[in-house]
Amino acid sequence: MDTMINMWTVVEHVRVASSAAELAIFTAILYWFFTSSRVADMLEVVGERVGGWCGGVRESSSLRQVARARRRQNPDVYAKLDNELATRASSLYRLKEGPQVPPPQPETRPPAGLACSRCAPLSRDSWKDPKTEELGSVINILNIGRQTFANGGVVSRYLCDLAQCVHLIKYDYKDVLPSVMKDEHFQRAIEDTTREELKTTANGKHAGEKTYASVRKRVEAHAMKVLQDISSSMSNNVLRLVAWLCHKAVRRIAGGGCGTRSACVERLRRAKAAGLPLVFVPLHRSHFDYILVTFTLYLTGLRPPLVAAGDNMRIPFFGWFLRCCGAFFIRRRVDGSEYHGDPVYKSALRAYILNSLSANNNLEFFIEGGRTRTGKPQLPKAGILSVILDAYLDGTIDDALLVPVTLNYDRLVDGNFVREQLGMPKQMETFWSAFRGIWRTLNTNHGSIRVDFNQPISLKELVTSFQKYNYLKAPVEMPLTPLNNNLAVNLDRQILYNHSHSSLFGADVSTEQKMMVEAIGRHLVYDAAQSTALMCTNVVSYVLLTEQRKGCSLSVLQASVEARGRALKLAGRDLGYTGDSHLVVKRALDTLGAALVRGAGAGGAGAAREVRAAGAVPAALELAYYANALVAHYAASAVLATALESIVHNKNTEEVTVRHSELMEAALQLSEILSQEFILCAPCTRIEERLLEALRELISQEILVETQTPDVLQEQRWSQKFARTFDDEDDDRPDPTRLIKYKLSKTPEAIAERRRLLQTIRPLLEAYSATCRGLRDAPQKELVGSTLDSLLESFAQNKMIYGEAVSTDAIKNCLRLLRQWGVIEMYTDNRERKVRICPLYKNKSNIDDICANIHKFNIDTPLLK
Repeated sequence: MDTMINMWTVVEHVRVASSAAELAIFTAILYWFFTSSRVADMLEVVGERVGGWCGGVRESSSLRQVARARRRQNPDVYAKLDNELATRASSLYRLKEGPQVPPPQPETRPPAGLACSRCAPLSRDSWKDPKTEELGSVINILNIGRQTFANGGVVSRYLCDLAQCVHLIKYDYKDVLPSVMKDEHFQRAIEDTTREELKTTANGKHAGEKTYASVRKRVEAHAMKVLQDISSSMSNNVLRLVAWLCHKAVRRIAGGGCGTRSACVERLRRAKAAGLPLVFVPLHRSHFDYILVTFTLYLTGLRPPLVAAGDNMRIPFFGWFLRCCGAFFIRRRVDGSEYHGDPVYKSALRAYILNSLSANNNLEFFIEGGRTRTGKPQLPKAGILSVILDAYLDGTIDDALLVPVTLNYDRLVDGNFVREQLGMPKQMETFWSAFRGIWRTLNTNHGSIRVDFNQPISLKELVTSFQKYNYLKAPVEMPLTPLNNNLAVNLDRQILYNHSHSSLFGADVSTEQKMMVEAIGRHLVYDAAQSTALMCTNVVSYVLLTEQRKGCSLSVLQASVEARGRALKLAGRDLGYTGDSHLVVKRALDTLGAALVRGAGAGGAGAAREVRAAGAVPAALELAYYANALVAHYAASAVLATALESIVHNKNTEEVTVRHSELMEAALQLSEILSQEFILCAPCTRIEERLLEALRELISQEILVETQTPDVLQEQRWSQKFARTFDDEDDDRPDPTRLIKYKLSKTPEAIAERRRLLQTIRPLLEAYSATCRGLRDAPQKELVGSTLDSLLESFAQNKMIYGEAVSTDAIKNCLRLLRQWGVIEMYTDNRERKVRICPLYKNKSNIDDICANIHKFNIDTPLLK
């Protein structure tokens, strides 16, 4: 009984406490309600209406009394409100009667990523929305969830990232291995390999069914292991987990967010509705690219692709993680079928790619192969592209949409490649190295990230267009050398021929098809490079290494960066940053850090302090990585300016004039020398045509002045049609440009522009010259090392001021050029790559003549002193 009484007592106390709490809450609400000025105004209106309905009988109601009391307490508030209403009314009257001033509009960006108007006019017009104009607006993909769930519940608003990942679309990724095992080419490769192994056995000629069965079983086991090593295991649950983790990681490492252009996403949605597979072709900068492209597509409502990743990324845990995100692993090098390649592997990879496309999967592969070590776009590796093109040509697929993708970072997530550029071996990825890299990355602010998608381009349309370019189909002549004066006719074709090799080509693939694959690959790389958003660190690094290499004040640097940004916008390039120049420069200097830029710290005397690139070689190499995005943009103009300087530096006359034909010949020679470094133009455009366009730019900037004589006018009109390039039938016609001459401008602006263009590619020419000077029979590793030592010694003795010239990539590219010219041979001896000078050039005078054609462009001009 006592227990019951105690229980009822507790219940009564709880009831009294809850009643007291309810009374307190109700009292607080009443207090707020009747003491709020806005509520008092509302009560006054209600009181007026009630009084009107009642005929004025209840005029002294409590509601009106409270309102009037409130009015008496705060007379100034209502007077202020009346004044604001009167001011607003008069302002509206003035706006209505006066001139209409449009509201400020957001900054528009040039249309980026459009398909080539020559090669793919249908693709250029197919995926745009004709009803809306593209303003180039950029969306931060990290804010999509916040905007979607802004009006949701409390949980959705505060856990918007998690809510978005939970609601992402679930896609069906079926296992394609059974269909790959049944593939005709794959089964044929297994059968051929089995018979080849039977022939190598001791009694292969008399092998019975039992021996054949055992060999066949062993080959099939090997084929199944190859397939398991290649295949991905895409998981929607892992994708959602990775999407949520990426939200947290990208917010931490990218303070400026991760942006993409909204028009690009809309184009992809319209293209996907066509029912064709999308093949994404990104330029490769970082290991983070694997996740970032998938992350961007997934968050914007598009199907994540299967990603071709190098087998070096198949490391414990992280390899499994990438595989569940859609990665399928491929070997970094596959020997050609004419040597000792693995036909089972090549057929398995081909069958896996084609069956994945047939299963409605999108595909992604990095056309450059590996990550760029220099920041410049690399030449294409056409392996997977050759598989897709071969499938189209033999009718396996009807068509595919190729989508060039560009990624850029204010600061590279992977760190830098200085060790490798200085000749140190690449460190292989391991679990602990990946873990340390992720931990270091998560504790560093890398600024902003941009991921942009070009217009989808029909593979069928590209093939049809390239079949019309006859100058790419003519027979290839003997290998070119700088002594050959027929560059204008043969250079474009020869460059495609020299680079059109792929380890996935079969023995029956024609030269024309190989050159077509190379041309399409180059077009994709060129399109992606031209649409890459330029970050503030790219522009600031380029200015510090060219225009202001000797150092300048902070205010001068800001003015130079602002002027360079305006010039890039006029050229149609997209800038991945906005804001005033002083804020842009401050952000870039803070991101680059004091180790790369002297005067980038917080100290100093404000705008008057000196800022300059750090003098050490590692700092110059890292700065050059960011600057090379602009070096690739200005490559054609820099080639022309360097060729011009090689002609005029020996002329001591006051009025220096240069013949048009002489200038173009020198520019074409230098274009061939740097063919391993740059893709100067799309393959549908002749290199001479691109150089003439750059020449017109120099004339418009008044760097060169045309000499105007009566005899020249008609010839000049004819030269604008590129007669020497396209008029092959009329060989007896005199050179229409023989009378055109140019005169150098002596204005300070023209001289500064010439100096900037010379310094744009001068480090490459320094590396090429040093490679030619040290050429001899030796292992390639030893030859590269001795050339690096020579460059470092010249830099230490101030004989060469370009620290970024100490580059392994530039030395290897020069060796590839000399190999194409037939000057050297490369062969493998005891698993070591070696270099041997060809017998024709064993005579030192002969090789000096060849190398002199490189040295002549690396001239010691007073313009750079």
